[in-house]
Amino acid sequence: MKSVHQIILDEYFEPTIGKAVRVMLALVLPLLWGMMSGHVGPAVWIAITAQVLSSVNIRGAYPLKLLILSGAVLACSVAAALGVLMGSQWIAASLLMMVLAFLGGFVRQSGDHGPGITIAVLLLYLLCLDSPGAWTDAGNMFLWVFEGGVLALISTLVAWAFVPFSPFRRSVALTWKTLAEWLRIFALQVEEPEQGDQVNTLDEKELALRSELQESMETLSRQQALAHARQNRYSYQLVELRRLVSEAGTSVSSLRTLLETMRGNPLFPAKSFRYVLETLSQAAHRMGICIVTHRPEDAYTVRLSIERLSHSISFFLKQLSEKGGAEIKGVFEPPLIHLQARLNEALDILDRSTGRSGRMMFFLHNFLTGMTIPQRVPWVRFEFNTRSFTFRFSLRLALGMGIGIALYKYFHIPHGYWIAMTTMIVLQPEFGSTITKALDRVKGTVSGAVVGSLLFLIPLPLAVNIMLVAICVFFMTYFVLRNYAVAAFFITVMVIALFHLLEPVTWQLGGIRVLNTLAGCSLALLGGFAFWPLWERHRFPALIREAVSANQQYLTVILDALREGRPRTFNEFVKRRREAELTNHNAFLSLRRMENEPQHERKGLRFFFILEGHSIRITRMLNTLNQQIRTAPVTVAALRDGVFQHQLTSLMERVCEELKEEHGAGPRKDLRAEETQGIFQILDKRKDEDQHADPTTLGLLERIAKEVVGMYYTVQRIRQPEVF
Repeated sequence: MKSVHQIILDEYFEPTIGKAVRVMLALVLPLLWGMMSGHVGPAVWIAITAQVLSSVNIRGAYPLKLLILSGAVLACSVAAALGVLMGSQWIAASLLMMVLAFLGGFVRQSGDHGPGITIAVLLLYLLCLDSPGAWTDAGNMFLWVFEGGVLALISTLVAWAFVPFSPFRRSVALTWKTLAEWLRIFALQVEEPEQGDQVNTLDEKELALRSELQESMETLSRQQALAHARQNRYSYQLVELRRLVSEAGTSVSSLRTLLETMRGNPLFPAKSFRYVLETLSQAAHRMGICIVTHRPEDAYTVRLSIERLSHSISFFLKQLSEKGGAEIKGVFEPPLIHLQARLNEALDILDRSTGRSGRMMFFLHNFLTGMTIPQRVPWVRFEFNTRSFTFRFSLRLALGMGIGIALYKYFHIPHGYWIAMTTMIVLQPEFGSTITKALDRVKGTVSGAVVGSLLFLIPLPLAVNIMLVAICVFFMTYFVLRNYAVAAFFITVMVIALFHLLEPVTWQLGGIRVLNTLAGCSLALLGGFAFWPLWERHRFPALIREAVSANQQYLTVILDALREGRPRTFNEFVKRRREAELTNHNAFLSLRRMENEPQHERKGLRFFFILEGHSIRITRMLNTLNQQIRTAPVTVAALRDGVFQHQLTSLMERVCEELKEEHGAGPRKDLRAEETQGIFQILDKRKDEDQHADPTTLGLLERIAKEVVGMYYTVQRIRQPEVF
């Protein structure tokens, strides 16, 4: 159970409570107007539209939000009018449902706003099928839904007045928060042994940082790059803060690699190092808060945390000196000093922005910045390709919802639109997510139907009824991304409460809701399993091949730098590092999805995780070399003739070629033991010849070579017929 303080801190990064209040008001205010004016029918449609569109999550500047939301308002209005016209024709209603759902499947994959807009459009079409009418009725429905959309736009404008620049600040602050979480878990595992060859918790946290950095780049730098940022002090500062957290992440990755060589070493003060990581985590977390709040007092707490970090680093290095670990100190000191310098640089940026102007001037600057940052409209991409993941999902969604509408209209099922509605919400692009969503939906709906039916058997005053609707909407919005089962409970109670506003309800309404939900979940599960599924074991090889290729290119630039021995800058490595980390993250997400698929579709999963673990460790060790090259460049004589580099990159190319082949087809000609041993013999021979060789660098190169060889033999194992 989170404390109130922690909930408030989380609200800085993800303002869920503020959003829940906005969505609640969007639903309740039109209902109150309808009750007082006697226009209950139009008020319900205005309220529903305002509520679903206010729930849409759109990243980026508010002008972009208004543009996307305006398009959604028009689409919802047209869909509602079509629903009224098609409500009395079950065949036409089903066919049009399939067309809208098919298009919605592509829209759903167009960004964070996609699912919300898709649900809003299809939901209004479904609801309006229950109110069939002529062109006049369709025109009235168009106007009511359009008015609800305008109300949602107004609520967005009001929110903009309070937080004009917050989407950009939050996008950067979340990267610092993710770094802090990674450091916290790192500190807890300092004295624990490494968790085998597969992907572990620390790997997941490291990949999460890369994911947040990538999302921040999409939010803050869609089309502006740094050209616009340098013209505006506030946006440029955020770009710089994001660069600093990216550099800090490289240093943390380096520390983790170095720690693996120190486990069990009596000269290494593990407890002091753990304390350093804890203070680093606290400083990074407070940095994220300060970026969001922009308050001088929060900048002061960051300064105190950095001072505490400085003392802890000094104590750690002093202990190493006293224990005779001068060599260990020489390895750990550069990344720690680099981390401290990045934090001080970030604090200087925050100090310059918080102390120069008053709150009103800062607000005005933020308002103008939020308006002028150019952002590209995320157009929907329609990939009409049978191998496309999105295309197959769109077909599943269209067929599932079309069948649901046909059953509802042909058999005249009471409130049968709930069948297609449940199918729309439960059916996910991944089969495992569909199962989870279905279970949560059933649990929440059954419990909500029981509570709602019993509750509204009691005569309740109108004010109490509306208050219950408001409470349910608030908690539904708050929990929808945190715990969908709880959200489904409040959705069901809210639906019963809304019906009770129009006419007294009985226990039968809850029973109908449960039966229709079970039917919709069954239809969604059938669609996910039988309608053109694309299982992850067929997608993963291409994703891990991209990761291996990205690591190969990253390795090439690192080895070139070691061979030349000249100083390099952060920008010379950043592109290759980002590509390696991002492709690792994409492959890891594929494995997580595969874990929830049917048993027979998870063949080879253990070996896939081992392969992903090799790729992640190679990237981490390359990050360590990256850090060393930039802080203290060295020349490695073993690389001068390029033989080691050629053999290593050739083996990685061979891994990529093997991954293109069909699994279970049997291995091709295997490497001889002499060939793999030759890679390590080159290093051993050159180490003896070069008396000034850096042992840490050579040790890292040897470990990278072991990971590449391990990766090759893992791929060979995957190709065995018995694995598949």
